Amino acid sequence: MSHTTTEALPLLPFFLPASGGQRYCLLHLPPPGRSARGGIVYVHPFAEELNKSRHVAAAQARAFAALGYSVLQIDLFGCGDSSGDFHEARWDIWHNDLHLACAWLAQRVDGPLTVWGLRLGALLALDFASRAQLPLARLLLWEPELDGRRSIDRFLRLRLAAGMLAGAAREAPGQALRAR
Repeated sequence: MSHTTTEALPLLPFFLPASGGQRYCLLHLPPPGRSARGGIVYVHPFAEELNKSRHVAAAQARAFAALGYSVLQIDLFGCGDSSGDFHEARWDIWHNDLHLACAWLAQRVDGPLTVWGLRLGALLALDFASRAQLPLARLLLWEPELDGRRSIDRFLRLRLAAGMLAGAAREAPGQALRAR
């Protein structure tokens, strides 16, 4: 029986115990009976890009699983459904999360381990791979953000603008018109 990305493949949601709480994970498994080709740890983008890319990342994870890879999607500290607040997150905490995720997957999967990062997650994946204490066979970088500082500045500007718009929306409609 041939599996395509549209057929239901095994999916296991769980919380991985970690420093500072738990990390929400989704494990996409290959079809039953399919020989393992390895494991892939997905490193998501940050801020609004995380939410906007979830559907595409999940579809790609299913496609990798259909090809025989076990794919672990982890929400890093302060992101998505994991413990912590984004403003408390630090690069080294995310490094620890990736080490934990890679070690967890490597213990459960035969074959080479790949780290796959998207946008600022690609920058984190590259930095992690350069210092990884685990053997990584491949690094897959999608639309990598090449300037982390610029990315964070853009995120902060968007957050400030959203806060200003939210404050204006809370004004009474009549007050907003009279102020003009």
